[in-house]
Parts: sequence; structure tokens; C-alpha cells
Amino acid sequence: MRRMTWITGQHVVFLDLYGMENDSTRHGAIAIALVDNDAMALMALRSLLDRAGFTVIWAAQLGAAAIQRCIREQDRPDVLLVDMALTDMTGVDVCRAVRRWAPHLPLLGMTAYEPAVYAGAALAAGAAAVISKDDIAAIARCIRKLAGQCSPAHPGSEQSAARSFLAPSQSTNTVSATEPALPPDAAEPARSFALSAQQSAIMRLYADGQSTEQIAAKLGISKGTIFSQVARVREKLHARDRDEAVALCRRYLRM
Repeated sequence: MRRMTWITGQHVVFLDLYGMENDSTRHGAIAIALVDNDAMALMALRSLLDRAGFTVIWAAQLGAAAIQRCIREQDRPDVLLVDMALTDMTGVDVCRAVRRWAPHLPLLGMTAYEPAVYAGAALAAGAAAVISKDDIAAIARCIRKLAGQCSPAHPGSEQSAARSFLAPSQSTNTVSATEPALPPDAAEPARSFALSAQQSAIMRLYADGQSTEQIAAKLGISKGTIFSQVARVREKLHARDRDEAVALCRRYLRM
């Protein structure tokens, strides 16, 4: 009989599906883990991916919690799915940290935005692809592809899985390592849209016409924190000023 444990805390949810028998062993299912700061999104993804035949062995809302799980070899899934915009850090940060501890663990980025805006940074951090959360079929295909490359039937595949080059996608919902992250344009700087959840919230409120004072009150943070985060966003986007950063966020992140 399977034992299920639900552990909750501030911004943290774990779902452990280990029991006397591990489902991934019993049924030969691919074991996956999910990282997403949205609890509802976690529940929806788990349900949809469970129906697709995968076993979700744990889920976390904080990037730091996911990294901690991946440090322990016994907790590592066959494939780790990482949302690009988390609360405590970016999905790119998670990929980079997990890659240090588990260099052969396949990583798959997810986003509610345009995958191409995160692809460059995510692929450089070790992710195999960045996929739209709405495209469950593409997510399932990529999971199977990555897990297959790590199976015993593919000798030496563990070394290549971390650098997995998926077949070019026919959909704009997926950007993989075989595709350019963004259309090459010598006039465009290499921007990174891997914003943290707080940075995204700040830029979204600026895009809605809110003042710095209003944003500080709404988010419960100081103006100094806002200025610091905007400076980091400008650096990531190579924006001359805040207005240009907001314009870029509107264009690429649909704010």
C-alpha cells in the first residue's frame, strides 16, 4: 500500500509518493519532480502528467527546496521540471545549482510566457529545453525523450543527457538546444528574461502604470528594494532606463 505524505509550510509544498513500493519501480513509470511557486499549477501539472503515465515523486514551490532534494541521490527523479519564475530564485538559478550537484540529471524548463525569452539562459544553465506549461503533450514527449536517453538501454547516455539536444520542435511552445534561443540579430544584445517572481511583479505593476510608492505598498517592500530589483532587471535586459525595461517586458513577457 502506498504511503502519501503532504508537507506544507510557507511557500513550500512537498508531495512524496514513496511507500513500501515505489510506483516508478512497480509500474516502470518515469519518475519526475516538479518545481513551481504556484500551488494550483503544481496540482494541475501533477494531475495531467499522472494521467500521461508519469510518477510525480515530489513537488516543491521553492527553488532552494528542490535543490536540496536533488543533492540527495535517492531523491533525484528521472527528469526534473522547473518553472522559470519562482519566488526565491529564478528557474535558471535552480538549473545551474542542480547541475553542480547532479550533472547528469535531465532538466526541463517550463514557463507561462513565451519559451524563447528564457531559452538562452536556461539552456546555458543546463536545461534541455524550455516548454510552455500549456503544452502538456510537448512536455510529455520531452520527458520521455530525456528519460529514454538515461535508461540502461542506452550505454553512456547519462553523460549526454545533461546536454540533451532534442529534435527541433514544430511548435513555438518549445525551444530546445538544437534551436536558436532567439532569432539571431547582431543589433540586439543578449538579453535574459529570467526574472524572479518579485522582479516580474514589480515590472508588471510599472507596466500597469503604478508608481513606486504604490508598488511598495502593494507588495509590502521598501522603495530601496524596488530600485535594487529594477537595476537588476535593467542589467539582465540591457535596458538604458526603467522605461525601456518596462517596454521590453511588455513586448516579450506580455505584461
